Amino acid sequence: MTSITLKLSPQLEEKLRESIARGDSECIRQLLADAFAPTVEALLQQIHGQLNNDEFEKVADQLADEFAACVGSNASMLSDYAVSRASIYEDHP
Repeated sequence: MTSITLKLSPQLEEKLRESIARGDSECIRQLLADAFAPTVEALLQQIHGQLNNDEFEKVADQLADEFAACVGSNASMLSDYAVSRASIYEDHP
């Protein structure tokens, strides 16, 4: 298993601490997702060549598990409507 270290700037760490103190879970999720993106990109750049399906599934599962561990079990799920075609394109004629 690959260990991932998430490096936060002092400003981001302060925003996280403030959001935690306020109990603002949506802000915490967004800050962590934004901070996690460069780490994912760096990990993907470390993988040389094209992944076969099994390797891709392994990496995707690992990233999903690690993200779930960061977010916790209380993360709210999107509704079926939120991820439906109708919802995504409702503002577009």
